[in-house]
Amino acid sequence: MIRLGWALTSIGFISIICGLLYPFDVITKETFLVLLIGGALVMFTGTMVRTFAILKKK
Repeated sequence: MIRLGWALTSIGFISIICGLLYPFDVITKETFLVLLIGGALVMFTGTMVRTFAILKKK
């Protein structure tokens, strides 16, 4: 479960980093908002999965 948490966090981070294409006019504003908000939610979910896995071990 910890690996799943790290994978989700990595996907969210990559999504947020892809949002940096907006100032270069590569993606639209709507896509930027989806990447930013979606990436943050996926990162949050990954963090919660990791935390749950750590607490489950104890």
